[in-house]
Amino acid sequence: MRGTCDRGLPGTAFLASESAQLNVLLFVPLCFLAVLLFRRPVLVLAGTVLLTGGIELAQGLLPLGRACSYDDVKANALGGVIGLSLGCLCRYLFPRDGRRRSPFTRRDTLWGLGAVVASACAVATAFPVTLTIDGYEAMAHRSKAAFGNTDEMRQWFAGTVTEVLGAQAAGSTAIHKPENSRQQWLLRADTDHGSVVATWPDRKLRELRTVSHQREAGAPSRRAPSSSRSLPDAELRKSAEQFARTWFPTETADADARFERPRNDPDTRLLSYRHYDHGVMTPMRLDIVVSTSGRILGLTTKALQGHGTP
Repeated sequence: MRGTCDRGLPGTAFLASESAQLNVLLFVPLCFLAVLLFRRPVLVLAGTVLLTGGIELAQGLLPLGRACSYDDVKANALGGVIGLSLGCLCRYLFPRDGRRRSPFTRRDTLWGLGAVVASACAVATAFPVTLTIDGYEAMAHRSKAAFGNTDEMRQWFAGTVTEVLGAQAAGSTAIHKPENSRQQWLLRADTDHGSVVATWPDRKLRELRTVSHQREAGAPSRRAPSSSRSLPDAELRKSAEQFARTWFPTETADADARFERPRNDPDTRLLSYRHYDHGVMTPMRLDIVVSTSGRILGLTTKALQGHGTP
C-alpha cells in the first residue's frame, strides 16, 4: 500500500507554520554540532539531505502519527543550511590551532558534492515511487486566500442572523464550500424565527423568510381590521428602502423601484427592484416584503452580480 505526502505550501509560506519553525530550530543545532564534530561540512550537508528525506518517507509510509509534507523537507533543509553555515563560521573564527583557514578542503568538497548529488537524486526518486503526492495544503491555502478566514465568515454570518431575525433566534447553520466553478460559500441558517441565506466573501443576503408568529408580532392580524399601529405606506417604503440600501447599496443604486400592496396579502407591502439595460429588463431581481408595522418579513434575490443579461 502506497503512502501519501503533501506538496506543501508555495514558496516560503510554510514558515508561518509552527511545525515548520520547530523543524528549523531542531536541525540548526544538529547540523552545527555535526560540522564541529566531523569537520566535513559538505558531507554533513549530504547527510542532512538523506536524513530529512528518510524521516519524511517514514512518516508517509508508516503510521507514526505525523503526516509527510514537502514543507517539512524544506524546513529541515533550511535548518540544516543555517546550522551548517554557523558551524563553518565558528570553525573559521575559532580554529583549534589558532590559524584561520577555510573550513572546506578540496577532498571534502569533491566527495561531499558527489554525496549531495547522489543523496538528492535518491530522495527525489524515492518520493514519487513510494508515495502518492497530493496538494491538499496548497489547495486549502488558496481557498483561504480567495475566500477569507472561515472563523471570520462564521462570525459575520452569526451577526447577520442576529441582526435580521433577532437575538433570540435559535437553530442550525449549514455552510457549503465552493465547488468547481463556484466562487462563493453558501451559508444558511434555519431558526425558530425564520431562515436566512447568504453568500461569502461578498457578504450578501440572498434570501430571508420569517415564520408566521414572527410575522404577526407587532403587525395586525389578517382577519382583524387594520389598527392604529399600521404605518402609512410612505413610512413602510422608507423602511424597506433603508434595508435595501444597507444590504444592497450597489444593486439598488441604478435600479428601478416599485412599491405595491400584494393582492393576496393586504397586511404586507412589496418593494421590488429591477434593472434595465437600454430599455430591456435584465434577470436581476430584488424583492423585499415588509409588514404594515414596518418589520422586514422576507427577501428574495436573483442574478445580483453584474445584474445579468436578458
